[in-house]
Parts: sequence; C-alpha cells; structure tokens
Amino acid sequence: MNAGGLRKLATHSAVYGAADVFQGAINFLLLPVYTSFLSATDLGNLALLLLFGTLAKIVFRLGLDSGFFRTHYDQDDAPSRQALAGTVSAFAAAVGTLLLLGTALVAPVLTRGLFGHDGGAPARWVVLVAADVAVGTLAFVPLALLRIEDQAVRFSIFSGVRHALNIVLKVVLLWRGLGVDGALWADLVSTAVFAAALLPLLRGRARLGWRSDLLRDALGFGLPKVPHGLMVQAQNLADRKILDLFASRAEVGLYSFGYTFGAAVKFALSAFEPAWGPFVYSRVREPGAPRVLARTATFAFAGFTALALAVALLAPEAVTLMTPRRPELRVAAPVVPVVALAYLLHGVFLLTSIGIGIERRARYYPLVTAVAATVNVAANFAWIPRHGMMGAAWATVASYAVMATMGAVVSHRLYAIPFEAGRMAAIALAAAVAFASGRWAPAAMWPAIAWKVVPLAAFGGLAYVVATRPRRDQQDA
Repeated sequence: MNAGGLRKLATHSAVYGAADVFQGAINFLLLPVYTSFLSATDLGNLALLLLFGTLAKIVFRLGLDSGFFRTHYDQDDAPSRQALAGTVSAFAAAVGTLLLLGTALVAPVLTRGLFGHDGGAPARWVVLVAADVAVGTLAFVPLALLRIEDQAVRFSIFSGVRHALNIVLKVVLLWRGLGVDGALWADLVSTAVFAAALLPLLRGRARLGWRSDLLRDALGFGLPKVPHGLMVQAQNLADRKILDLFASRAEVGLYSFGYTFGAAVKFALSAFEPAWGPFVYSRVREPGAPRVLARTATFAFAGFTALALAVALLAPEAVTLMTPRRPELRVAAPVVPVVALAYLLHGVFLLTSIGIGIERRARYYPLVTAVAATVNVAANFAWIPRHGMMGAAWATVASYAVMATMGAVVSHRLYAIPFEAGRMAAIALAAAVAFASGRWAPAAMWPAIAWKVVPLAAFGGLAYVVATRPRRDQQDA
C-alpha cells in the first residue's frame, strides 16, 4: 500500500484527536476535583442529561453534518460547493432555533420523562442542554470545511481552545458551588464562543442564497443517519435510564463514572473517524482501492486494540489513583474493561461498514443499528435486574458485537473489501492473552502496574509484526 497515504491518515488522525485527547487527559486528571464537588447523585443526573443532550444533537442536526460532508465531494465546481455550504448553514440555524423554542415549551414534560416525577430536577437543566446543542449547529459546517481542506491543525486548535475553556469554566463554577448548573453553563458558554470563532471561516467558502436541490441531496444522505444515530446513542446511553429504573440514582452515577474510564477508547475512534472519511472517499476510485482500505483497516484495528487493552489492563489502578478521597467510587472499576471492549467493537464497525458510505446507501445504517439497539435494550432489561451495572456494561458489548457483524456483512455486499481477517484475529487473540495475564498481577498498586506493562509491551511488538508482515501474494512476487 502507499506508505505516504498511510502516514497522512495517521498524522491527520493524531492531529484531529489531539484536542479530544487533551480534553480527556485534563478531565481525567481533574476527576478528583470533580468528585470533590459532585455527589454520586449529581453524577447520575449529569449522566441522564448527557443522554438527552446526545439525542437532541442528532435530532437538531437532522444528519446534515454527514450529509453536507458527503454531498460536498459530489460537487464539481466552487460555486456549487459555496452554495451548498450557505444553504446548509442557513437551514441548520433555522432548525436549531425552532427546536430550541419547542424544547423550552415542553421542558417540564421532558424533565419528568427523563428524571421521573420525583427526580427533583429543574426544567432549566433540559433547556440549558438544548441551548448548547442549538448553538452547536452553527459550528458543524465550518468544521467540515476544515476537514475537507485538510486543515487538521486549525481544526485541532479550535477544538482544543473550546475544550480548555470548558474545563476552566467547569472548575471555577463547581468551585463556586453551582453543581450541575455550573457544569451545564460551562458547556453552553464554551460552545457559544467556539461557534462565534468558527463562523468567520464561512467567508469565501459559503454563498448567501438557497439551493433546494443541494439541500435535498444533503438531507437525502443525512436523514437516514438520524435514526441510526439515535439508536447508536441508545446503545451508548440508554443503559443509564434503564439502570435508573432498577437501581438508585447513585448507582447510575457510579456506572457513569466507570464508563468514563472505559470510554477512553473512544478517543482513538473520535480521532480516526474525521480522517477516515476523506481518506476513503478521495481514494475509492483509484485502482486497487479495496486492498488499500483493507490494509489500512488492519493497522487501525491494531491501534484500537492496543488502546483498549491498555485501558482494560490498568483499570483498577487508574480508578484508585483518581479517587484518593472517594474510595466508595472504586466499586466501578470492573465496568471499565467491559466498556473498553464495547468501544473496540464500535471501532470494528467504523472500519468494516465503510462500504455503506462509499455506495451512498445510508438507509442501511438505521437498519443495522435498529437490530443492535433492540438487542441492547432487551439485554439491559434482562441483565440489569440480576447484575446491576455490570449487566448494563455487557449489554453494550452484545449490541456492538451485533452491530459490527451486521455492518460488515451489509457493507461487503455493497462494496467488497478483502479485510485481513486472519491478521485481525491474531491481534485480538494476542490482546486476550495479554489481558488474562493481568489476573496474576500483585495486589499492591505499583507492582501491579509494573507487572501489566510487560504483557502490554509484548502485545505492542507482536501486533506490529502481524500488521506489517508482507502479504503472501507480495512475498510470492
């Protein structure tokens, strides 16, 4: 495969992910601060608000973020691309405003549905979350344009500044005793500053006017991804609501706390995905593209697996380090490896379902995720009453396993990519053996870390050898 293309993909993934990794690292280091000002119940309330906000973001955007990105590559001239950017920006702003007003009108009803009749949550929390989402709709077109133009550094700088501002505001407002309100205001203010800073990028890249045909194309690709996105987030977040039905709000907070550690794997996915789309769509018409994509997917899978293994192996020690004054939170540690596995499977879906996007068959996304979300909800209701938060974690794994399998099958029928299943299986087996070795680690924290570094390093070396070994046909040549 083209080494330059792989280096470019890796470089862009690293740059795109730098801001998210920065935010994650700082938030991770500030966990003792956050847990000093927020109770387990507060963490549970924020987890439910995260569920609402994530679903609202999907509805408010109507899939236009992905629809704009994909449709842009179908335009052959600059005026059409500028008209597309202007039309989508104006439509997104109008939809965001209307949906925010609608949310404000029915906020008490939404609050009761989210928290229950005796949840003690004010309706203003839902309005603050909806405002954050509505303001964020102004930012996705400028961000997509930076990705399209390969301006990964600028993209990362904007995102990094936003995250830094959000973190500073959270610390200050929590320190002043504002609790959940402080966290929500920090999100809203940082998003507003972020959007205001990005809007000038539309100058010269967007043109005032209205092109119904371009909007129809963007919505045609994006709208089917709305139910897809809702069901993906049902997989990620519905477990909090179902857990809330069978356990205390404090256990929801504990589960969310442990989930945060396991979701560190998502940083790699969030970094990779913005670079993966341009990489694929710009090369799909080249000779030998399927083989190049398959080879690239092997390297990406090795990277995802290495991160998931590190998170899973070091989970008990990481949770202990981050809770020096809150030992009661450490019961969430067993959740971490299971959640890390779930996100690894999400990464597999991201890689192997790319044929759906290549062939513009977005309608298959909601079909796949409908089945996966159904499995998730059913498993949550079956396992949470017996196993509590561990049942919720394993339900997420089950649903992502279904999603990855179905995504690969559907995608292969649309656009066949000869994925290197043997190499991927070898990498996965090596990771499982390395994780199992952690069972024999010493009980003391620092000796345990020293013990676990050895299989982690061994896995890294083995995965590199497996991923870089020449293909048999190349050896014969």
